[in-house]
Parts: sequence; C-alpha cells; structure tokens
Amino acid sequence: MFSLDGKIAIVTGGAKGIGKSIVLALSKVGATTVIADIDVNSGRELEACLKQKGLKVEFIEVDVSISESVNKMVKDVVEKYGKIDILVNNAGILHDAQITDIDDATWDRVIRVNLTGVFYCCRAVVPHMIRQKYGKIINIASAGGKMGFPYAGVDYCASKGGIMALTRQLALQISKYGINVNAVAPGTTETELIKDRNEEQKKYIISRIPVGRMGRPEDTAAAVVFLASSGSDYITGETIDVNGGLYMD
Repeated sequence: MFSLDGKIAIVTGGAKGIGKSIVLALSKVGATTVIADIDVNSGRELEACLKQKGLKVEFIEVDVSISESVNKMVKDVVEKYGKIDILVNNAGILHDAQITDIDDATWDRVIRVNLTGVFYCCRAVVPHMIRQKYGKIINIASAGGKMGFPYAGVDYCASKGGIMALTRQLALQISKYGINVNAVAPGTTETELIKDRNEEQKKYIISRIPVGRMGRPEDTAAAVVFLASSGSDYITGETIDVNGGLYMD
C-alpha cells in the first residue's frame, strides 16, 4: 500500500529540516525524488549522501518565489522523467515578530515564499497531472495557520492559513482528474528554523503539547508518505494535524 516504486516526486525545500526527512522517507519507499531547493551546497551534499545509500534522488536548484524558476524546474523534471506523480510543497520561511515590527518587504517575502511559491508549483505541475490523470499534491502548512501562537508573526500564520485554503479549493477543482490535494500541518518541529527561540520559549511550547515533546521532522515525513501513497486515494482537500495534540479539531 505504501510502496512508491516507479513514482517521480518533487520536494521543495528538500535540502534541510522537514524537507530533508520527506526526501529520505519518499526515497526509502521507492520514489525517485527531486530535491528542489535554493540552497545548492546543502542540496548537492544531500544528493551525494543519499545516492551513496542507493536511493534514487536528484538535486535541482529552484527559487519557489520566482515563477520562471519554478517553471524551469518542472520542465526539466518532465523532460527527464516523463511525468510528475508527487509534489510536496515544503519550502518555507519562519518569521517571529510583532505586527508593528513587520515592514512591507518582510511581509512580501514571507507571503511570496510560503504561499505564492505553493501556487507557482501547483500551477506548473497540475497540467501534467491532469494529462496523466493521476497525482498527489501535499502542501506543508502549520498549526500556526489554525491557532494563535505567541511568537510567530502574523505574516507567517497568514501564509500557512492561506495554504490550507488553497489546498481545499484546488482539491475541489482537480480531484475529478484523479489528483489528490492535501496538506500536513506540523506543530513546532525541531529544525534549524527555531534556532533563535530561547530555552524558556521552547519549554513553554512543550508545556502546551499533550505528548510532552516538540515534533521531529520524521513525524511530518510519515504523514507525507501516507498522503503520497495509494492508502490516501479517498482523501482530498484535508489537512492532517501532526502536532502531538497541541491543536485538536
């Protein structure tokens, strides 16, 4: 049920953090996985490491905030592999700030990377998935898009809430073509994105989580593998919460 043998997957922001775990998880169950990232050094390093382990991966440089860069990436993948079965929109940036400290450029940057980038990638990939009458699109949202959080900026939370709305509407439009569109909303996860949060902040975050710990990248990756597999064929337009019980809907 969870085998992805023969499938071609793209993971944006795949070089580090949650994206890196998603790349590893998809590759381990048989997918040929494209590590799509703006960080060339980390992307190349991960590509070499996973190839040494016998996994089928390839690094492609992309800036998801630029539509031309996204279009080129998708074109290159289709020309090489003939199809795209799975798209994981994971690329994103975290921003902690009070609203009065968010200038125009910062707002634009966070929205452009976190939300507009998802739109660009979906827009580029959907025609290929419609043609093949199959596809799995998985968007990485956040618990911050569902609930208030004391540290995250309104720009970040708005972008993640927008991803969930985009997921529902896109699913409504294209599920009839055999394409499933879903999202995963992690809670605070142990990656370098939270390196600037101090120990007091981290202890407070953990105190609110019923299972008693922050998320790990592998927790989100496991949900992505499920949504990428045939086990989720009757699920679309949904957001799966992976947050240890922090948010219960």
